Amino acid sequence: MDDNIRQGQGSTTTATFATAVGVMTSQTGETMGENVEQGGMEKIEVEQVLAAEMRQKVVEGDMIVPSQKPDIHQVVDVYVKDVKISSIDVICNKVIVRGELEVKVMYVADLPNEPVHAFEKKHIKFTRDIDVEGAMPGMQATADCNVEYIDYDFNECEPRKVHVTLVLKFWTRVTTVTQMDVKVLSSLDEDCTTTSTSASMSASNMASAADLAQSSSTANQSAGSECCQMQPPLPPFVQNVEPIQPEAGTSQSVSGMEGTVTANRVNLRTGPGTNYPSIKKLNKGDELKVKEQAFGWYKVVMDGGETTGWIASWFVNV
Repeated sequence: MDDNIRQGQGSTTTATFATAVGVMTSQTGETMGENVEQGGMEKIEVEQVLAAEMRQKVVEGDMIVPSQKPDIHQVVDVYVKDVKISSIDVICNKVIVRGELEVKVMYVADLPNEPVHAFEKKHIKFTRDIDVEGAMPGMQATADCNVEYIDYDFNECEPRKVHVTLVLKFWTRVTTVTQMDVKVLSSLDEDCTTTSTSASMSASNMASAADLAQSSSTANQSAGSECCQMQPPLPPFVQNVEPIQPEAGTSQSVSGMEGTVTANRVNLRTGPGTNYPSIKKLNKGDELKVKEQAFGWYKVVMDGGETTGWIASWFVNV
């Protein structure tokens, strides 16, 4: 009786354990199924550059000495303290950049002890429209601006006025945002991809090792013949010879070109630079002949050959 009882209890225990294992396996399978991430399509935004352009703009105006300041005897320096872009607007095929700048003038006062004074003009506004093919309202745009050139004119007959000319350079870039569909791999796809990649790398490594062994064997066999074919070194006086590089010229003859001035009150100077004295003032539409080009300046002839001087090339349309 005891044996029967023991057998019955043993059977019952075994059945119960088997049932419990079956439940655990089923639950584990359901849990794993819930944790597996499902692959699918997702949308991402990609920023693309439509176009990037560079343009220039001439800004000029008079700087008047404030009433509390003395008259000007000599201008020491004129410079731009700050340039700020206030707005960037995108319209059809154009980008409009607006901003303002601040100019400061340092000068020697017309007084017995000749002290140095300074005055400034703030909020000098500028606007530049830049052609960008394909630009449309709603697109994003960025812009930058810096001062490329500064020139000034002071007349002793007007001791409280300085005429300033600036050349501003603008860069702008228009971008568009495009939505793209990408496939997101599930965890099972990633496992399969990783396994496949590992197998491919192993096969590739084995092939590379075989090729390397074969190459080493071939190299050892041909080492003797290659050593016999080596060329003797060049003599020292040949090894130390360096090729002579020609120097680039600083000027270029462009005789025969004709052009017109593109702005008013442009200085015609005695040399290619703002440190040379001004000969006369040229205005928009004045005709001239270009004889030479150097350092971004044109040597020109005017008035039937009676006047010769240098003018900044960015004020000439040839």
